[in-house]
Amino acid sequence: MHNKSEALFHTWIDAIATVLIEDGMDEELVKYRGENAAIAIQGSFILFQGLNDLALFMGVIQNLPK
Repeated sequence: MHNKSEALFHTWIDAIATVLIEDGMDEELVKYRGENAAIAIQGSFILFQGLNDLALFMGVIQNLPK
């Protein structure tokens, strides 16, 4: 790992993948799904901060697969 934020993102994606595996998702898909979830959450958080609209962030969180 090159820096703390890189390690943090790898840990976060791995944690999402672990939950998806435990829920029965195909192991070939979990990294892709974990990365997409992180992208959606981070992107919506940036928009929330820039536009001061919590609904954008909450909409993404609510629409993530259960």
